[in-house]
Amino acid sequence: MAAGIAHEIRNPLTSIKGFVQLFKSNSQKDEYFDIVLSELDRINGIVGEFLVLAKPTADIFEKQDLTKLINEVILLSSTQSVLNNVEIAAENNLHAPMIHCEKNQLKQVFLNIIKNAIEAMPGGGELNIKVFKKSGNTISIQFIDQGVGISEDRISSLGEPFYTTKEKGTGLGLMICYKIIENHNGRLIVESKVGEGTKIEIELPYEGDSIHAEDDQNGNIVLI
Repeated sequence: MAAGIAHEIRNPLTSIKGFVQLFKSNSQKDEYFDIVLSELDRINGIVGEFLVLAKPTADIFEKQDLTKLINEVILLSSTQSVLNNVEIAAENNLHAPMIHCEKNQLKQVFLNIIKNAIEAMPGGGELNIKVFKKSGNTISIQFIDQGVGISEDRISSLGEPFYTTKEKGTGLGLMICYKIIENHNGRLIVESKVGEGTKIEIELPYEGDSIHAEDDQNGNIVLI
């Protein structure tokens, strides 16, 4: 683990050192500054991901409407999906399904999975998000894409630090997803076939459905 961390941080630092040496000469170019800033951002991102893994668990878990969280994440991902010609469709026949969670962490997981799905469909496609009750106390959230897929021998290594199928990835994003779902007493399961797509399923404890009500002008209770 320590060797992997050193390797990932050393690469951008080596680039920065080289360009700083160039700055000392008179042949400075604007693109050099852009590269240095980009590498600094990369270091900051890697360190930030480790802080998520290492920080003490002082998170506030509350009951949240899963439908609302998913809709917020779809909205946040809409620009990327449109630019990549990916249609996101959500299917949910439950009324305001409630889960006990730290909403920002769960949104981070959903965003990461959607981002990966969009990147796995460079020619465009459809991402289906399905929410359903799996058992009496378990709810399932499935993300099904039409992407390039992952070979079976690689699936078992997903979630390990610095293991990634992306050219410029660190493998930390999915590792953090696994840890967040584990901290929510849930499971993250990956199924995939090369050339057919990937299904990522998240199982979480189910708190039941929430029925919202308010009075109308005549004093009657109206479900909303």
